[in-house]
Amino acid sequence: MPHALTDRQRKYLEFIQGYIGRNESSPSLKEIANNFGVKLPVAHKALQTLMDKGFLYFERSSEAGFYIRLIERAGAAEIVLEVPIAGRVNQYGEVIDFPEILGNFPAIFFGAKPDEVFALVVTGQIPQASMRTNDFIVFDMKKMPQPGDICIGPIGERLFLLKVVSKTFDKYTPSLLMSQDYPIPENLTNPEHGQELHWYPLAFNEETEELILDITENEQFPYRPLSPDLVAGTVLRLIRALRL
Repeated sequence: MPHALTDRQRKYLEFIQGYIGRNESSPSLKEIANNFGVKLPVAHKALQTLMDKGFLYFERSSEAGFYIRLIERAGAAEIVLEVPIAGRVNQYGEVIDFPEILGNFPAIFFGAKPDEVFALVVTGQIPQASMRTNDFIVFDMKKMPQPGDICIGPIGERLFLLKVVSKTFDKYTPSLLMSQDYPIPENLTNPEHGQELHWYPLAFNEETEELILDITENEQFPYRPLSPDLVAGTVLRLIRALRL
């Protein structure tokens, strides 16, 4: 279990938690120091203490800049992994340069395996998913996507970010009419039935509609439910690092 905090240390932690909650990014070391009216080395020491006690992890890397990660399950089986950056995602949600290794960065995970996790860097904003340029999207290659998840799947020979909407009843019943908004009885959602995934391109909107439809036509790829076997990875988290 993490060690107890002093009142001062807890104020540092609460400031960082509040900042990340409001801004979806880490405060800089200077912002932390200014908030508490201290010099940078004092703020750095406070962060080091919080990390030593198991409440957060902070680092400065050439890829992600300075950032702070809160440990939500402090004291459990968290591990720090070097996450390989295996490609990019453009504003159309297309995955490019995959699986070319472009670098790596450290991040904390609970129960993840080093050889099953990778990241893509966003090169163009995808407002439908609140993804910004230079964000990192972390994927798990073994996680089976569920309705509401984002995954990497093929449109013809090209890979895109797809939003999973629902599942088919089984591999023999692919009709969209079978998609339900309410819970489906477990006996109709047995994985052994070979359920497939209803999906749509994550970046699909009025601005991208024509281009994505052209891609679909050029790839001679009629819409159909996606087999989970064709999923290259399912999103675990989005990382928005503060770049100094």
